[in-house]
Amino acid sequence: MTTTDDFLKSLFDDFTLEFATWLLDSPIQSVAQLNVELPAQSKTFVDRVGVVTLTNQLEVHLHIEFQGRRSPVPVPDRMLEYQTRLKQTYQHPFCSVVIYVGRWAGNKDKGHHQHRCPITGEVMLEWRYRVIHLWQMPAEQLLALDQIPLLALVGLTRIDHPAEILPRVVAKIRSVVDVTRRKQLLTILISLAEEEEIATMIEGMLYPDEDLLIDTPFLRKMRERGWREGQTEGRAEGRAEGRAEGRAEGRAEGRAEGRAEGHQQGESHLLSRLLHRRFGELPAWASHRLQQATVEQLELWSLRVLEASRLEQVFEEE
Repeated sequence: MTTTDDFLKSLFDDFTLEFATWLLDSPIQSVAQLNVELPAQSKTFVDRVGVVTLTNQLEVHLHIEFQGRRSPVPVPDRMLEYQTRLKQTYQHPFCSVVIYVGRWAGNKDKGHHQHRCPITGEVMLEWRYRVIHLWQMPAEQLLALDQIPLLALVGLTRIDHPAEILPRVVAKIRSVVDVTRRKQLLTILISLAEEEEIATMIEGMLYPDEDLLIDTPFLRKMRERGWREGQTEGRAEGRAEGRAEGRAEGRAEGRAEGRAEGHQQGESHLLSRLLHRRFGELPAWASHRLQQATVEQLELWSLRVLEASRLEQVFEEE
Protein backbone atom coordinates (compact mmCIF):
# COMPACT_ATOMS: atom_id res chain seq x y z
CA MET A 1 0.00 0.00 0.00
CA THR A 2 2.79 2.37 -0.91
CA THR A 3 0.67 5.28 -2.08
CA THR A 4 -2.04 5.00 0.56
CA ASP A 5 0.63 4.69 3.24
CA ASP A 6 2.24 7.94 2.12
CA PHE A 7 -1.05 9.83 2.19
CA LEU A 8 -1.88 8.48 5.65
CA LYS A 9 1.51 9.40 7.07
CA SER A 10 1.25 12.86 5.54
CA LEU A 11 -2.17 13.34 7.11
CA PHE A 12 -0.83 12.26 10.50
CA ASP A 13 2.20 14.54 10.18
CA ASP A 14 0.06 17.61 9.53
CA PHE A 15 -2.75 16.81 11.96
CA THR A 16 -1.07 14.88 14.77
CA LEU A 17 -3.15 16.52 17.49
CA GLU A 18 -6.42 15.42 15.89
CA PHE A 19 -5.17 11.83 15.53
CA ALA A 20 -3.99 11.74 19.14
CA THR A 21 -7.29 13.15 20.42
CA TRP A 22 -9.16 10.47 18.50
CA LEU A 23 -6.97 7.50 19.39
CA LEU A 24 -6.38 8.32 23.06
CA ASP A 25 -9.85 9.76 23.68
CA SER A 26 -8.40 12.15 26.28
CA PRO A 27 -7.90 15.92 26.62
CA ILE A 28 -4.52 16.74 25.11
CA GLN A 29 -2.31 19.73 25.74
CA SER A 30 0.33 19.20 23.05
CA VAL A 31 1.88 16.67 20.69
CA ALA A 32 5.45 16.43 19.39
CA GLN A 33 6.51 13.94 16.72
CA LEU A 34 9.49 11.61 16.91
CA ASN A 35 11.40 10.21 13.94
CA VAL A 36 11.99 6.80 15.48
CA GLU A 37 14.73 4.45 14.35
CA LEU A 38 14.80 1.43 16.61
CA PRO A 39 18.15 -0.20 17.45
CA ALA A 40 18.69 -3.54 15.77
CA GLN A 41 21.10 -5.35 13.48
CA SER A 42 19.24 -3.72 10.60
CA LYS A 43 17.53 -0.34 10.76
CA THR A 44 13.88 -0.55 11.68
CA PHE A 45 11.47 2.38 11.47
CA VAL A 46 8.00 2.41 12.94
CA ASP A 47 5.38 4.30 10.97
CA ARG A 48 4.77 7.16 13.37
CA VAL A 49 5.39 7.98 17.05
CA GLY A 50 4.27 11.13 18.83
CA VAL A 51 4.98 12.34 22.34
CA VAL A 52 1.56 13.31 23.69
CA THR A 53 1.20 15.53 26.73
CA LEU A 54 -2.23 15.26 28.31
CA THR A 55 -3.86 18.12 30.16
CA ASN A 56 -2.96 16.41 33.45
CA GLN A 57 0.72 16.64 32.34
CA LEU A 58 1.03 12.89 31.80
CA GLU A 59 3.31 12.12 28.82
CA VAL A 60 2.59 9.13 26.60
CA HIS A 61 4.27 7.89 23.42
CA LEU A 62 1.55 7.25 20.81
CA HIS A 63 2.76 4.62 18.34
CA ILE A 64 0.76 4.18 15.12
CA GLU A 65 1.12 1.63 12.33
CA PHE A 66 -0.88 1.95 9.10
CA GLN A 67 -1.37 -1.51 7.61
CA GLY A 68 -2.92 -2.73 4.37
CA ARG A 69 -4.02 -6.16 3.28
CA ARG A 70 -0.54 -7.67 3.07
CA SER A 71 2.45 -7.72 5.35
CA PRO A 72 5.72 -9.62 4.68
CA VAL A 73 5.97 -10.23 8.45
CA PRO A 74 2.78 -10.98 10.43
CA VAL A 75 1.57 -7.81 12.12
CA PRO A 76 1.42 -9.34 15.64
CA ASP A 77 5.08 -10.37 15.35
CA ARG A 78 6.07 -6.92 14.12
CA MET A 79 4.15 -5.23 16.90
CA LEU A 80 5.82 -7.41 19.53
CA GLU A 81 9.20 -6.38 18.16
CA TYR A 82 8.27 -2.70 17.89
CA GLN A 83 6.79 -2.52 21.36
CA THR A 84 9.72 -4.28 22.96
CA ARG A 85 12.21 -1.94 21.33
CA LEU A 86 10.15 1.16 22.10
CA LYS A 87 10.15 0.17 25.76
CA GLN A 88 13.89 -0.58 25.76
CA THR A 89 14.77 2.62 23.88
CA TYR A 90 12.62 5.19 25.65
CA GLN A 91 11.63 3.68 29.02
CA HIS A 92 8.42 5.64 28.66
CA PRO A 93 4.69 4.77 28.81
CA PHE A 94 3.32 4.13 25.34
CA CYS A 95 0.11 3.20 23.54
CA SER A 96 0.25 1.29 20.25
CA VAL A 97 -2.45 1.38 17.56
CA VAL A 98 -2.69 -0.53 14.28
CA ILE A 99 -5.00 1.10 11.74
CA TYR A 100 -6.00 -1.42 9.09
CA VAL A 101 -6.81 -0.04 5.64
CA GLY A 102 -8.57 -1.95 2.86
CA ARG A 103 -11.44 -4.41 3.01
CA TRP A 104 -10.71 -7.48 5.13
CA ALA A 105 -7.29 -6.15 6.15
CA GLY A 106 -6.44 -7.54 9.58
CA ASN A 107 -9.90 -9.08 9.96
CA LYS A 108 -8.52 -11.75 12.31
CA ASP A 109 -6.37 -9.41 14.38
CA LYS A 110 -8.00 -8.48 17.68
CA GLY A 111 -4.86 -6.90 19.13
CA HIS A 112 -4.45 -9.48 21.92
CA HIS A 113 -1.82 -12.20 21.52
CA GLN A 114 -0.25 -14.86 23.73
CA HIS A 115 2.42 -17.54 23.70
CA ARG A 116 1.77 -20.46 26.02
CA CYS A 117 4.01 -23.23 27.24
CA PRO A 118 2.85 -26.33 25.33
CA ILE A 119 3.42 -28.52 28.38
CA THR A 120 1.96 -26.52 31.27
CA GLY A 121 -0.39 -24.30 29.29
CA GLU A 122 0.89 -21.27 31.19
CA VAL A 123 1.04 -17.93 29.41
CA MET A 124 4.73 -17.20 28.83
CA LEU A 125 4.29 -14.05 26.79
CA GLU A 126 1.39 -11.70 26.25
CA TRP A 127 1.12 -8.43 24.33
CA ARG A 128 -1.67 -6.13 23.28
CA TYR A 129 -2.30 -3.16 21.02
CA ARG A 130 -5.38 -1.32 19.89
CA VAL A 131 -6.80 -2.32 16.52
CA ILE A 132 -8.92 -0.09 14.27
CA HIS A 133 -10.39 -1.60 11.12
CA LEU A 134 -11.19 1.52 9.09
CA TRP A 135 -13.00 -0.55 6.48
CA GLN A 136 -15.47 -1.68 9.18
CA MET A 137 -15.96 1.74 10.79
CA PRO A 138 -19.23 3.43 9.77
CA ALA A 139 -18.57 6.82 8.19
CA GLU A 140 -21.05 8.33 10.65
CA GLN A 141 -18.72 7.37 13.50
CA LEU A 142 -15.88 9.33 11.93
CA LEU A 143 -18.16 12.33 11.45
CA ALA A 144 -19.21 12.15 15.10
CA LEU A 145 -15.60 12.65 16.22
CA ASP A 146 -15.89 16.29 15.11
CA GLN A 147 -12.29 16.37 13.93
CA ILE A 148 -12.37 17.80 10.41
CA PRO A 149 -8.90 16.60 9.27
CA LEU A 150 -9.89 13.01 10.04
CA LEU A 151 -12.73 13.29 7.51
CA ALA A 152 -10.10 12.81 4.79
CA LEU A 153 -10.22 9.15 5.87
CA VAL A 154 -13.92 8.74 5.07
CA GLY A 155 -13.25 6.99 1.75
CA LEU A 156 -11.58 4.19 3.70
CA THR A 157 -14.60 3.67 6.00
CA ARG A 158 -17.92 1.91 5.45
CA ILE A 159 -20.25 4.36 3.71
CA ASP A 160 -23.77 2.94 3.71
CA HIS A 161 -25.47 6.16 2.57
CA PRO A 162 -22.98 8.06 0.37
CA ALA A 163 -25.58 10.52 -0.98
CA GLU A 164 -26.19 11.67 2.59
CA ILE A 165 -22.69 11.34 4.08
CA LEU A 166 -20.42 12.73 1.35
CA PRO A 167 -22.03 16.19 1.06
CA ARG A 168 -21.68 16.58 4.84
CA VAL A 169 -18.02 15.57 4.69
CA VAL A 170 -17.19 17.91 1.81
CA ALA A 171 -19.06 20.78 3.49
CA LYS A 172 -17.13 20.34 6.73
CA ILE A 173 -13.78 20.20 4.95
CA ARG A 174 -14.76 23.22 2.87
CA SER A 175 -15.25 25.13 6.13
CA VAL A 176 -11.47 25.03 6.76
CA VAL A 177 -10.31 28.62 6.41
CA ASP A 178 -6.73 27.93 5.34
CA VAL A 179 -6.92 27.41 1.56
CA THR A 180 -3.86 25.17 1.32
CA ARG A 181 -5.05 22.91 4.13
CA ARG A 182 -8.53 22.77 2.67
CA LYS A 183 -7.16 21.73 -0.70
CA GLN A 184 -4.86 19.21 0.95
CA LEU A 185 -7.72 17.56 2.82
CA LEU A 186 -10.02 17.43 -0.22
CA THR A 187 -7.20 15.99 -2.31
CA ILE A 188 -6.43 13.28 0.23
CA LEU A 189 -10.16 12.57 0.62
CA ILE A 190 -10.45 11.82 -3.09
CA SER A 191 -7.14 10.01 -3.35
CA LEU A 192 -7.87 7.63 -0.46
CA ALA A 193 -11.35 6.70 -1.67
CA GLU A 194 -11.15 2.98 -2.37
CA GLU A 195 -14.29 2.83 -4.48
CA GLU A 196 -14.27 4.61 -7.81
CA GLU A 197 -17.92 5.57 -7.41
CA ILE A 198 -17.18 7.36 -4.12
CA ALA A 199 -14.25 9.29 -5.60
CA THR A 200 -16.38 10.31 -8.59
CA MET A 201 -19.19 11.50 -6.34
CA ILE A 202 -16.78 13.63 -4.30
CA GLU A 203 -15.29 15.18 -7.44
CA GLY A 204 -18.78 16.03 -8.65
CA MET A 205 -19.31 18.09 -5.50
CA LEU A 206 -16.27 20.29 -6.03
CA TYR A 207 -16.63 23.86 -7.23
CA PRO A 208 -15.12 24.78 -10.62
CA ASP A 209 -12.36 26.78 -8.94
CA GLU A 210 -11.42 23.97 -6.52
CA ASP A 211 -8.63 22.60 -8.67
CA LEU A 212 -6.98 21.18 -5.54
CA LEU A 213 -3.65 19.41 -5.78
CA ILE A 214 -5.03 16.80 -8.14
CA ASP A 215 -2.86 17.80 -11.07
CA THR A 216 0.46 18.32 -9.28
CA PRO A 217 3.48 16.29 -10.40
CA PHE A 218 3.45 14.58 -7.01
CA LEU A 219 -0.02 13.10 -7.34
CA ARG A 220 0.46 12.15 -10.99
CA LYS A 221 3.59 10.24 -10.05
CA MET A 222 1.97 8.61 -7.04
CA ARG A 223 -0.88 7.37 -9.18
CA GLU A 224 1.57 5.99 -11.74
CA ARG A 225 3.20 3.99 -8.92
CA GLY A 226 0.04 2.03 -8.38
CA TRP A 227 -2.73 4.02 -6.73
CA ARG A 228 -5.60 1.63 -6.06
CA GLU A 229 -3.26 -1.23 -7.00
CA GLY A 230 -3.05 -0.04 -10.58
CA GLN A 231 -6.68 -0.87 -11.41
CA THR A 232 -7.74 2.68 -12.26
CA GLU A 233 -4.46 4.28 -13.28
CA GLY A 234 -5.69 5.61 -16.59
CA ARG A 235 -8.83 7.07 -15.07
CA ALA A 236 -6.93 8.64 -12.18
CA GLU A 237 -4.49 10.39 -14.49
CA GLY A 238 -7.32 11.76 -16.59
CA ARG A 239 -9.69 12.78 -13.81
CA ALA A 240 -8.97 16.47 -13.85
CA GLU A 241 -9.43 16.78 -17.64
CA GLY A 242 -11.81 19.51 -18.63
CA ARG A 243 -11.87 21.15 -15.17
CA ALA A 244 -9.91 24.17 -16.28
CA GLU A 245 -8.74 25.67 -19.55
CA GLY A 246 -5.70 24.11 -21.13
CA ARG A 247 -6.28 20.64 -19.63
CA ALA A 248 -8.68 19.11 -22.13
CA GLU A 249 -6.04 17.63 -24.46
CA GLY A 250 -5.18 14.07 -23.68
CA ARG A 251 -4.44 12.36 -20.38
CA ALA A 252 -1.83 13.14 -17.76
CA GLU A 253 1.19 12.59 -20.01
CA GLY A 254 -0.24 14.63 -22.85
CA ARG A 255 -1.17 17.42 -20.50
CA ALA A 256 2.33 17.45 -18.98
CA GLU A 257 3.98 17.70 -22.39
CA GLY A 258 1.77 20.59 -23.40
CA ARG A 259 2.08 22.70 -20.27
CA ALA A 260 2.99 26.32 -20.86
CA GLU A 261 5.77 28.05 -18.98
CA GLY A 262 3.23 29.80 -16.76
CA HIS A 263 1.79 26.48 -15.64
CA GLN A 264 5.27 25.19 -14.88
CA GLN A 265 5.85 28.23 -12.68
CA GLY A 266 2.56 27.50 -10.94
CA GLU A 267 3.70 23.94 -10.16
CA SER A 268 6.96 25.32 -8.81
CA HIS A 269 5.07 27.75 -6.59
CA LEU A 270 2.78 25.01 -5.27
CA LEU A 271 5.72 22.72 -4.51
CA SER A 272 7.37 25.61 -2.69
CA ARG A 273 4.29 25.95 -0.49
CA LEU A 274 4.23 22.23 0.25
CA LEU A 275 7.91 22.28 1.19
CA HIS A 276 7.36 25.32 3.40
CA ARG A 277 4.53 23.53 5.22
CA ARG A 278 6.65 20.39 5.70
CA PHE A 279 10.05 21.90 6.54
CA GLY A 280 9.42 25.54 7.45
CA GLU A 281 10.92 28.67 5.88
CA LEU A 282 12.87 27.73 2.73
CA PRO A 283 16.52 28.82 2.48
CA ALA A 284 17.59 30.88 -0.51
CA TRP A 285 19.32 27.95 -2.21
CA ALA A 286 16.11 25.89 -2.18
CA SER A 287 14.02 28.73 -3.61
CA HIS A 288 16.62 29.25 -6.35
CA ARG A 289 16.55 25.58 -7.33
CA LEU A 290 12.77 25.63 -7.55
CA GLN A 291 12.86 28.68 -9.82
CA GLN A 292 15.39 27.05 -12.15
CA ALA A 293 13.82 23.56 -12.11
CA THR A 294 12.60 21.66 -15.16
CA VAL A 295 9.26 19.84 -15.23
CA GLU A 296 11.10 16.54 -14.73
CA GLN A 297 12.88 17.86 -11.65
CA LEU A 298 9.64 19.20 -10.18
CA GLU A 299 8.03 15.79 -10.65
CA LEU A 300 10.93 14.04 -8.92
CA TRP A 301 11.05 16.48 -6.01
CA SER A 302 7.28 16.44 -5.55
CA LEU A 303 7.40 12.66 -5.26
CA ARG A 304 9.84 12.98 -2.36
CA VAL A 305 7.92 15.54 -0.31
CA LEU A 306 6.11 13.05 1.91
CA GLU A 307 9.04 10.64 2.26
CA ALA A 308 11.94 12.96 3.03
CA SER A 309 12.81 13.60 6.67
CA ARG A 310 15.05 16.58 5.77
CA LEU A 311 14.70 19.29 3.14
CA GLU A 312 18.06 18.35 1.62
CA GLN A 313 16.76 14.86 0.80
CA VAL A 314 14.13 16.31 -1.54
CA PHE A 315 16.81 17.88 -3.76
CA GLU A 316 19.38 15.05 -3.68
CA GLU A 317 20.80 14.12 -7.05
CA GLU A 318 20.15 10.62 -8.36
